[in-house]
Amino acid sequence: MALDFYQYSRLTAEAQARLASEMIAAGRLGSIGGVYVPLLETAVAMRTGRAHAIAMSSATAALEVNLRALGIGAGSEVVVPALGWVSVGTAVTATGAAVRVASVGEYLTPSWDQVASVLSPATAAVIIAHLRGMAAAGIARIAAELRERGIPLIEDCAQAWGVPAAGSHGTAAFFSTQAYKLIATGEGGIVVCDDPALTAGIRALSGDTRVRTPEPVWRGNTRMPEITAVLAIPQLERLDTLVEGLRAVQRPAAELLGKVGAVLPIEGSNGSHVGVWCDTPDAAAALSARLDALGLRNWHPRSGDLHICDAWPVQGGSSPDWGRYLDIQIPYLEGDDQRAFLDLLRQALAEGSA
Repeated sequence: MALDFYQYSRLTAEAQARLASEMIAAGRLGSIGGVYVPLLETAVAMRTGRAHAIAMSSATAALEVNLRALGIGAGSEVVVPALGWVSVGTAVTATGAAVRVASVGEYLTPSWDQVASVLSPATAAVIIAHLRGMAAAGIARIAAELRERGIPLIEDCAQAWGVPAAGSHGTAAFFSTQAYKLIATGEGGIVVCDDPALTAGIRALSGDTRVRTPEPVWRGNTRMPEITAVLAIPQLERLDTLVEGLRAVQRPAAELLGKVGAVLPIEGSNGSHVGVWCDTPDAAAALSARLDALGLRNWHPRSGDLHICDAWPVQGGSSPDWGRYLDIQIPYLEGDDQRAFLDLLRQALAEGSA
C-alpha cells in the first residue's frame, strides 16, 4: 500500500492551499492579530462542547502550560498512565512536579482502582489518555471520583480526534495536530476547558500579551501561528467524513483480526486503529513483520518503546505483556482500494496460518 493512504491531511490539500494563499496575502502570520487561530479555537470549543479552546505550538507545550496555569510545580505530584507518549512526563517534570505512574490493563488505560492506588496528599492532577483512537475505559467514573476529591483531571486527547465525548470529562483536555494525527499540521496542540480564570492563565503563560493577570507572571511563547491553524481548519471541517470512511474499513478489519486474538472494542472509536492481543509475543511479532512487508502500518511495542513507562526515567505500576499486543492503522480508502487493503490483511493472516 502506498504510504500516502495514511496521510489523512492530503484529503484537504486544496482547501489548505487556498487558505494559506489568503493568509500570506494578508500578511498576518502570528496568532496575535490573526484571523485563523481564533476561528480554529472557536470551532474546536464548539465541537468538544467546552467553553474555551487555546491553540498552542504543540500538545506537549499545551499540557505544560495547562499544568502551570493550575499552579502545579515543585512539591506536587501528577499521575500519568503507564502507556502514553514520553513527552507527557516531560511536561510534568518541566513544571518541577514529580511523576507518579498508574498501572494500565488490557484496554490500554488505568481503571479507577489503579489510579486510586497511586494518589497521595501531594497529588495535584491526574492525566488520562484516550489512546489509539478509543475512549479511555472508565473515564466517567475516574472523572467523578477525582472531582469528589478536588483533584483536576486532564484528558490526553492527542490520538482522539473524532472520538465521541473525548475531552469533555476533565478540568481540561488537550489535543494534538502533530503529523500522524487525524488532524495533522506537522506540529500543534489545543487546550480546551471551561474555567475563564484557567483559560486566562493558559493564554498569558503561552505568551498572549493581551491577557492581564492578577499579578505579574513570566510569559513564554508557545502560541500557534496562523499557518498551523490554516492547515487544521479544513481538516476539522472534514473530520466527520474522515471518521466515517475509516470506520467503514475498520469494522471488517476488526472481524479479520478477531481470528488471531482478542480484539479491543471498536464501538465509539474514531476508526483509526484496530488493536488485538495475540496468543503469544512470537505470534504478534510475526504478524507485525508480515504486515510491514505488505506496507500495512502497525504498532507492535518492543523493548525501549517510548510509549511505555519501562523506557522512561521514572517507572512504576504494572502493565500487561506488551509483546502480545499489536494494532493496525486504518488508511482512508474508497471503493476498490478498500477491498485491496482488506485483501492484503487477509493475505498477512493467511500466511501466518499456512
